[in-house]
Amino acid sequence: MCFTSKPRDNIKRLVWNSTRSTRSFDADRCPSIPVLDENPASNWLKMSHNSSIFADGSSKVKASIQHINATDNTKFRKLVQRVAEKTGRQNETIFTLDELMKLEKAFDLPIDNIKQMIETIEYMFLQSAYHLVKPQILENDLVNEQNFDENKAKIFVEQWSASAKEIVERLKSSHIASHSLSDIRWTLDVGITQASKSKVKRPTAIYEFQLKNEQTQQIENLQTEFNKDELYAFFEKLESIQSQLDTLMT
Repeated sequence: MCFTSKPRDNIKRLVWNSTRSTRSFDADRCPSIPVLDENPASNWLKMSHNSSIFADGSSKVKASIQHINATDNTKFRKLVQRVAEKTGRQNETIFTLDELMKLEKAFDLPIDNIKQMIETIEYMFLQSAYHLVKPQILENDLVNEQNFDENKAKIFVEQWSASAKEIVERLKSSHIASHSLSDIRWTLDVGITQASKSKVKRPTAIYEFQLKNEQTQQIENLQTEFNKDELYAFFEKLESIQSQLDTLMT
């Protein structure tokens, strides 16, 4: 099979999602992270008051909201602080198994509910980092859209305001996925099928994605094929990604 060169110059880098062994959320929870300036006031992105930064994962938040709201404020503050300290750190668990067992007793909740709360809080920090949302908008979102208790919302927002720069810097320097795209090769294949009494051509595009393993630095090849409609839908998604990247870079 003969592969040619890259089909599109504007496809700079495509990252495949991979679940990290120390986290429960997939990499799609955390897209590219913008750069923070020294002036905090200039860093917050404006958002519509009618939209939620947790829209893509609102079910995750709502699943934990009952337990979060029922948690003692002092315990919740310590929990949020610990999650903030660990968010964006690779190859580190937020809590060890022994610590989770202690939390189970301290919060008087099953360990699965404790894990769910921790994962939800981490997700909230990651989404806040991606959007660089203003504290007041974040608080309104938590209270009005996610039904957070006002005290819990204030505790989270205070921690986000204090930890935002460190979280964003850690995320910028970390590998979100285990593989990155090194190169793309492609070719066209025209198959012939029999339809009634005539022969019909069925062209497909065959792609070979060369993926670099970020741990071993080895190249792994992945082949896939697209028909015309599938290829068009694929390129539309790439254009959407490119548009979002351009927005973050301006």
